[in-house]
Amino acid sequence: MNNLLNIKSFLKFLSRNKAYTAIDVFGLSVSLMFVILIAVYTVQELSVDKFHADKDRIYVLCNDRGPTSALPIAYRLQERYPEIEQVCPVITNNVSNQIVKRNEKKLTAKPILVDSCFFNFFSFKLLEGDKNRVLEDRNNIVLSKTFANKLFGTDNPVGQSITIGDSTSYLVSGIMEDIKNSTLPYADIIFRVERAHEYNWSISMDNPGNAGSTVPFLKMKPGADLRPKVPDILSYFKEMFWIYKQGMSKTVTLLPLNELYFSDLNEFGAVNSGNKRFVIVLLSVGILILIFAIFNYINLTVAQAGQRAKEMATRRLLGSSRGELFMRLMVESTLLTVISFGVGWLLAHAAAPFVNNLLQTQVDLGATFTLVWVIAAIALILLIGVLSGLLPAVLISSVKPIDIVRGTFRRQTKMVFSKVFITFQNTITIAMIAAAIVMILQSYHLIGAPLGYHTKNILEVSNGFSNNSDRNAAIDEFGRQSFVKRVGLVAGMPLSGSNNMSSDYEGKFLGFQQFIMDSVAFNMLGYEIIRENHLAEKSWYLTEKAMRDMELPLDAPSFSWNKNATPIAGIVRDFQQGNITDETRPAMLRIDNRSDLYPWSILVEVEGNPYNAYQKIREIYSKASGGLDFEAKFLEEQVQKSFESEVRTTKIVSIFAGIAILISMLGLLAMSTYFIQQRSQEVAIRKVFGSDNRGVLFRLISSFLVYVGFAFIIATPIIWYFMNQWLSDYSYRISLNPLIFIAAGVFCLLISFVTVFFQSYKAANTNPVNSIANK
Repeated sequence: MNNLLNIKSFLKFLSRNKAYTAIDVFGLSVSLMFVILIAVYTVQELSVDKFHADKDRIYVLCNDRGPTSALPIAYRLQERYPEIEQVCPVITNNVSNQIVKRNEKKLTAKPILVDSCFFNFFSFKLLEGDKNRVLEDRNNIVLSKTFANKLFGTDNPVGQSITIGDSTSYLVSGIMEDIKNSTLPYADIIFRVERAHEYNWSISMDNPGNAGSTVPFLKMKPGADLRPKVPDILSYFKEMFWIYKQGMSKTVTLLPLNELYFSDLNEFGAVNSGNKRFVIVLLSVGILILIFAIFNYINLTVAQAGQRAKEMATRRLLGSSRGELFMRLMVESTLLTVISFGVGWLLAHAAAPFVNNLLQTQVDLGATFTLVWVIAAIALILLIGVLSGLLPAVLISSVKPIDIVRGTFRRQTKMVFSKVFITFQNTITIAMIAAAIVMILQSYHLIGAPLGYHTKNILEVSNGFSNNSDRNAAIDEFGRQSFVKRVGLVAGMPLSGSNNMSSDYEGKFLGFQQFIMDSVAFNMLGYEIIRENHLAEKSWYLTEKAMRDMELPLDAPSFSWNKNATPIAGIVRDFQQGNITDETRPAMLRIDNRSDLYPWSILVEVEGNPYNAYQKIREIYSKASGGLDFEAKFLEEQVQKSFESEVRTTKIVSIFAGIAILISMLGLLAMSTYFIQQRSQEVAIRKVFGSDNRGVLFRLISSFLVYVGFAFIIATPIIWYFMNQWLSDYSYRISLNPLIFIAAGVFCLLISFVTVFFQSYKAANTNPVNSIANK
């Protein structure tokens, strides 16, 4: 009964101090919203592929550039090394999206090709079908749940036939849960690797020519470890695998499955990968915001100490012990945390769609209903309640009634604690503003870097047409639009990918990226020809890097390729393949007649509103293709997407900086209100003794703003150090300019000035008679 009365008393106090309550609940709720979302996201990231029953026995074979190899390699290792129980090569990105037909319905599907043991090897869940037999036949195919619903609706797909491409028929033998929380990317359809050659001529079961086509997974026998034999595998590859014989690859790594997601070995993007640094940054900033909110609670509670101390001193006089008062205050802080956690959980659900879009993932808040998460939530609430309430409880419960009468308690709390907390808040705010500015400038620096070709207003449309007549009809219709400047065809683009042509060249092995296009696309992209040899026949333009690698002068008329003399059409200035952070690679370019070219993509240069142009091009494409999925991106968008991790981190830090600013403003507003009220008698006396309103106003404002200066001195060297460390990971980066930190400090100063000005102005212009009379 006594505890119930205590809670009622606290709720009554909260209702009487609405600003205090709103600021405390808002700060903790928003912080806990981020903590909940970040915690769920972090657990998801750290649990990738942890659901596989044999995860501890599964490894992926990696070379210098990533977890890829040729299709036959895994099988040859299984024959050679008895430690290997099973192999499962997976082809994820070397077979293009396929057109799938059923009756009159036609859809574009993302395939992956796997060994027939796939569902025994991994623990992906089959909703329908026997995992031991679902891929036993070459014509069997498994559909994802999402794609099966799109293609078959409410009909049962198992046992039904579908057509891929023009005429190849497959039998649906199973339905699986969508692939998620895995290094393997989502796929609409899964069929056997033996069929790979039908969709990519360079991949076959007996030809190791395409050395980057396949992700080779190996499952070891229980208790076996193949890693001590890695040197022997390397020697074996130097004898039989061409990329090692030619010196293109020099290392072999057997990477455990549970380390693959956060590995740097993923140059070709064959598997999903995570950024552990991003996860750590996200987690760290979330914890920092939570600490900020806790300090804000302590700050406001200490600011209220004078008012609460009167209540506690009265209770002491009525017989309550110090311990009872201490526990009462701890229960109050925990109760406020419970309320804030409930609000934060609701806010997390409301914010989940925005977070999913920002992080490009699906944050599953349903996981918070499990027993483990409930226990963790209770532990977090208790921890925050203790941390938030400890200092105020110690301070207020220790008050002596005589101190209240004398007024010394209020002066002590005012002089000691407010300075520390205001300085702390401003330090964090300045640091986060400076970090956000640096990250924004660096992101724009990377995205706007010169690439050596044009990207503005050029839309790359994937050529998913099933026949040339549909494609040509669409191209003609594109060209008739008033907003379209020109339309070109390409086979290979610097950002979306190209063919690799590798060969022995005068005793050393060289690899070139090949780009084939029509003359319209060449001019549209603006490749700069620095030497033109004016050849009539089809021939290759080479980049400066290609000439340097072959040790040829720029005026060389030809080069020896595959032991044949190949004429050089001209020299093109080096351009970036990938984004500005990627290494410059040698390239070969050829301009073909449109009739001779099979394009991978259609380039459409537009003018005017890009969004309207995109929608109209999409409409034309859909009509010409018979309703196929439209895959297109502006080149500028592709550049930005290549820095997705950096842009995402920048957005998140900026959001947190905004939240820190808001919490700081609200906390400072409440504190300035309480402390200026406490100083009203002092202000009145100063005015009686001759101080003018301007002098009093300056004194009141400066008493708060001086701590911004202290915070700036503390924050600047800290954030300078951390931003220098962050920028050091980029070869193409901005220089840290002192103006960045000055801007952050000035911005924080302005925020603080605006926050305390109105309360200070009101106090400075109050009639001193009223202030003294109220006392």
